[in-house]
Amino acid sequence: MRIIESLQAGVVFVVLENGEKLLESIRAAAHQTDLHSGVLLSGIGSLQKGRIHTVASNDLPPKEDFYDLPGPLEIANYTGIIAAYEPHVHITLMDAGGHLYGGHLEEGCEVLTLAEFSILRAPDVRLARRKEMGKLFPLLTEE
Repeated sequence: MRIIESLQAGVVFVVLENGEKLLESIRAAAHQTDLHSGVLLSGIGSLQKGRIHTVASNDLPPKEDFYDLPGPLEIANYTGIIAAYEPHVHITLMDAGGHLYGGHLEEGCEVLTLAEFSILRAPDVRLARRKEMGKLFPLLTEE
């Protein structure tokens, strides 16, 4: 993982290479740069394999379906929020047959050639997630 930061703009740029884990690296970059709260501005790249989950019901809490996707996968985009150093990321992937998959990024996604992302710092807020219905939901609050 290579990290380049623009202190003036408050943007952290990260480059990942073959075999590195996507979600785990986003989390590690937040910790390494002391980025407590921020916005994942952009993300592109390719994966050897992917893992996502989607909501599968209108119940609260909703049922979730998990998908393990074999590569190669092109990352069309990913974006999200970082709160208390923890990323909440949604991703769009395309397989070699042109099929699109979208959902919540899960651990275990391995980079194929490279992945690049940028995070904008939000230094004047300290975002956190609150639990609702016994589960950690992506509901933001200030600490």
